[in-house]
Amino acid sequence: MLRILNLGAGVQSTTVALLIKHGELPTIDAAIFADTGWEPAAVYRHLAWLEPLLPFPVHRVSAGGRIQDQEERTPGTRFISLPMFTDNGGRLWRQCTKEWKIEPIHAKVRDLAGLRKGQRATKDLCVEQWFGISRDEASRMRDSEIPWITHRYPLVFDRPMSRADCVRWLANHGYTEPPRSACIGCPFHTDAEWRRLKTQSPTEFQEAVEFEQRVGPSRGPQRHRAYLHRSLLPLNQVDFSTVEERGQQNWLEECSGHCGA
Repeated sequence: MLRILNLGAGVQSTTVALLIKHGELPTIDAAIFADTGWEPAAVYRHLAWLEPLLPFPVHRVSAGGRIQDQEERTPGTRFISLPMFTDNGGRLWRQCTKEWKIEPIHAKVRDLAGLRKGQRATKDLCVEQWFGISRDEASRMRDSEIPWITHRYPLVFDRPMSRADCVRWLANHGYTEPPRSACIGCPFHTDAEWRRLKTQSPTEFQEAVEFEQRVGPSRGPQRHRAYLHRSLLPLNQVDFSTVEERGQQNWLEECSGHCGA
């Protein structure tokens, strides 16, 4: 049995790694961090702090270079892999997770299992791949599509914890809350995340703005304009203020959610 942790270096996967260090979860053989080259600087600082604390090695893997460079290098020869929003109301096909996360991690898992390129796994090979998905995100759980790999979700089954539980556990053990792990220009950012990036990391926000300006025009099979924000506005023109800051009442905070709105 080879046990491997997918280490995204966010709150949940950091908690899993430190639970192992504290003996509150079984030991594993290694962790793998898939580096897109476009994580916020705070994530790389956090990972550099975390690695020497852990009783197992952390392997950093990459698809090669930086994701933003790859997307800019090949206009006209391939579709952009980020799920950007297009001016016809659609989205570009999401391939970034597969190309920059899943495939590099899988290649390293094969390497750690002693499999050469193209070599088939033997019947007695068994790899347990751990994920930092907490119990409040249980809908994200998936079975492995590879017969010799089993997915394990310790924050759902072994030590049930929500994301808030993870934050409390970290604080109770003297650890600061890790930064959010996501590409600087991820189209899945919420307005709160874009606002935080813009106010706390203006240089990185400007990097996302300039990336969108370079890759946004004429993307996708119909040559539509692509945007990082669902409003279909250039990122530097989007208003990320809250409804309260705009002088409006936030009805969502008063709604129980049972009406289905």
